[in-house]
Amino acid sequence: MGFLSNLFKRERVRMAYPFVTGSVTSFDGEAYEHELVRGIIDAIASHAAKADAMHVVVDAQGRIKEIKHNSPYAKLLNSQPNPMMTGYDLKYRLFSQLLQYTTSFCYVRWNGVNPEMLLPVDYSSVKVFRDGGNYYAEITWHDGDQTTVPLDDLIVLRKMFGNGEIMGDGNSPLENTLDVIKAGDEGFKEAVSVSNKVRGIFKSKKSMLSPGDKKGIADTFADQFAAAAKSGGIVAIDAMEEYAPLTAQTMTIGAPQMLEIKKNLHRYWHVSDAFVTGDYTDTQFQASFDGAVEPPLIQASQAFTNGFFTPTERNHGNRIIFNTSTLIHASVDTKIKLLETARENGLFTVNEQRELFGFAPVEGGDERMVSLNYVKSTDQSKYQTGEDKPEDNQTADNQKGENDGQKQVD
Repeated sequence: MGFLSNLFKRERVRMAYPFVTGSVTSFDGEAYEHELVRGIIDAIASHAAKADAMHVVVDAQGRIKEIKHNSPYAKLLNSQPNPMMTGYDLKYRLFSQLLQYTTSFCYVRWNGVNPEMLLPVDYSSVKVFRDGGNYYAEITWHDGDQTTVPLDDLIVLRKMFGNGEIMGDGNSPLENTLDVIKAGDEGFKEAVSVSNKVRGIFKSKKSMLSPGDKKGIADTFADQFAAAAKSGGIVAIDAMEEYAPLTAQTMTIGAPQMLEIKKNLHRYWHVSDAFVTGDYTDTQFQASFDGAVEPPLIQASQAFTNGFFTPTERNHGNRIIFNTSTLIHASVDTKIKLLETARENGLFTVNEQRELFGFAPVEGGDERMVSLNYVKSTDQSKYQTGEDKPEDNQTADNQKGENDGQKQVD
């Protein structure tokens, strides 16, 4: 067993799978060995892993009212979830496996009521079953060893979750596209190999030659041809010899067709080629972020919230959210335009503005600067003249008269 799998706590189960509810097998890895597939998965997982996990408390309307900065849950997810990984490593592994297998698991190792370790499950297959009133997951590792853990201790992320009860449906629809790409790549390599070979028929007009003599003449001509290639490219033959070159034609997929086929992979994972290569505009990045990065972040937020907190804790507003700012990836011009537009209403603090450009915070930079050029519509007269509106003054005079009349009666 691997180092990480040895950190799992074993669970003994009395019954042998009386109610099997679902199973999943990891992909054979062939797709992940394709450069374009791995590039797409790496691009999505890298951006998703940048998100910071936050333990927050929300109010009845779902608005954040408190951020728990010293939360052990957030520290595990962002710093060191286990002895072998950083927080980025864990998130990258979970999102990468989600894209490869359409199902990824994270095991929560508890110390009483507090989590002490988070471990990604690098499984060969997982079988979920019920034993009495409890659900368990039997994990089969790549070396064939098995571990059984309570399903409640697993955080489950799923993609393509259309048919299965517990697991994602897999990436089998990609097989046809990958087969065509593989055939095209192999055809291109074969075409290059063939083009570098000399192919032809050498004829000798000498009659009644034995097989050995024909082979000897062919070998001699081949040596002459090879020598000529190094010394001018001219081969001399006599009147009794004749060489007829053969033109070998290999069928390969054209560049436009191959480009369209590869676009199938981009469409499948909802990203553009610009996003994968990193040469994107703000609009291109936002489109790929919305389609491929944000959905797993929302799913992870809900899955870790359900896995970490009891129903009572969730009812009190405890949530785990994965937060990332798309503004960090915007161009400098876009950031400047945004800050110029937002500065009058105090949308950003000084330090938040500096963070957008990668600068360190400064002392006193957490204050928001607000322009005084905007007032409530009901306060316009008072703002412009320093006095209340006329009707307000009249009301005040009437009230004063009533008070004076009351004093005279007394």
